[in-house]
Amino acid sequence: MIEEYDFKKDTENTDLNISLKPNTFIRDYQEQALSKMFSNGRGRSGIIVLPCGAGKTLTGITAACTIKKSTLVVCTSQVSAEQWKREFLKWAVIQPSDILIFSSKTISNKIDLKKIEFLFSKNEEELKKKSMVLICTYTMLSYSRSRASEAERMIKFIKDHDWGLLLLDEVQVAPAQNFSKISEIVKTHCKLGLTATLVREDGKIDDLNFLVGPKLYEANWIDL
Repeated sequence: MIEEYDFKKDTENTDLNISLKPNTFIRDYQEQALSKMFSNGRGRSGIIVLPCGAGKTLTGITAACTIKKSTLVVCTSQVSAEQWKREFLKWAVIQPSDILIFSSKTISNKIDLKKIEFLFSKNEEELKKKSMVLICTYTMLSYSRSRASEAERMIKFIKDHDWGLLLLDEVQVAPAQNFSKISEIVKTHCKLGLTATLVREDGKIDDLNFLVGPKLYEANWIDL
């Protein structure tokens, strides 16, 4: 089954004010990859495989700028989360206040916590209408033990929110038992997995077909 999202006709979810900067140009292979995702004017869930250094992050950002709905980015580490935020601000026109990082560092830092306090103070109807880019790690989403109260509320918000796009960085880690829970937790209309190596030693790589979607595009470094 192929999941598709008719984002242009989605009037229930608030549009996110985001677009590529006028001086941002994507390369031809990135355009080809994205054309597989948006071939019929809808967002098709699946996986894009590009070698290291080929601009997977920009490809994901361009997808978010195309759909223009709330986007949840899941990556492997705090360093990676901060890099994604920098890249969004580098390549896209978006209010810095509309990009949030949710990590253990955020919860333990009072300054960072103030940036996401508004998520806890507004009523649920207002929160449903709020659109944003939220970046977090696989570990934060799949952690199953007791958490700090702020983290619990944040997880509740992620579960309750209607996400337009779920961006999974290094998607080859997603089939692991704990990480596969993420696809059950997050309500999303479209999923895009990004990776340079679509390989796992445990043979679970095929699970991505139902956790995320089929491989939409692959380019190897020799061709590029």
